[in-house]
Amino acid sequence: MIVIVGIDGLEYDYVKEFGFPNLMQDNYGTTDLSEFEEPRTMVIWSSFLSGKNQEKRILAEKEMWKFKLGTEETLFSKFNKHIAIDVPGYTQDMEQHNRERQAMKDFFDDKTTVEEYDKMVFAHHNKIKEKFFESLEQDYDIVMGYFNAADVIGHLSFGLKAKMKLIYKEMDEIVKKTSEKADTMLVISDHGMKAIGRFGDHSNHGFWSFNKDIKLENPKPTDFYELLIKL
Repeated sequence: MIVIVGIDGLEYDYVKEFGFPNLMQDNYGTTDLSEFEEPRTMVIWSSFLSGKNQEKRILAEKEMWKFKLGTEETLFSKFNKHIAIDVPGYTQDMEQHNRERQAMKDFFDDKTTVEEYDKMVFAHHNKIKEKFFESLEQDYDIVMGYFNAADVIGHLSFGLKAKMKLIYKEMDEIVKKTSEKADTMLVISDHGMKAIGRFGDHSNHGFWSFNKDIKLENPKPTDFYELLIKL
C-alpha cells in the first residue's frame, strides 16, 4: 500500500528544529514552489494531484475554493483501489472549510477566542484522523489523508513555538502509526509557514519525506505524480 500523508503548512525548519523522526522518515527535504506566483493551498494540492501546474486554471475560476479535479485528472486514476480523504481540489469538506474561514474572521473581529477556534479545528482533525486510520485497515492500493491543523492553527499561532511543537508532535504520531501499515509512505506539505509576530503566513517552500531510499533535490510538487505511479 502506498500512503500519502498530506500536511498543510508543515514547515521544514520546525520539523528540523523539533527533531520529530517520524516526520523526517529516511529521506526528507524542501520542495520548490518557484513555478507558482504565490504559495496558495488550492493551487499546490491540485497541481500535486494532477502532475500539472493548475495555477492559471484555478485563478480563472470565480471562486477558487470551488475548484475540483475529476478522478481521471489525478494520480488516483492510475490505481485500482484508492481513497483520498478531505483533499483540497478533490474531496475537501467545503462546509468545514467555510466554517474555518468564518471562525478566523470572527477571531479578528473579536467575536470568538483562539481557544474556541482551536477546538473547532481539532474536532474536524480528529474526525479525519479516524477515517484515515480506518482506511488503512482496508485493501486500498493508495490512500491519501489530508490534515490541515498545522496550517489553520498556524495562521493564528505559528509564532507560539511551544504550541506549534504540540501540533507537530500530533502529526509525528500520525505518521508513526501510519508506518505500521504503509509499504511506501510520502509525507508532503503544500507550503511551509513563517512567523508574523504570533501569527503565521505561507512560506515559499514545502516539505517532503519518504520512508524509502528516494533522494530528491528540491523537487516541485508536480514531480511526485510520475514518481508515485512508478512506485
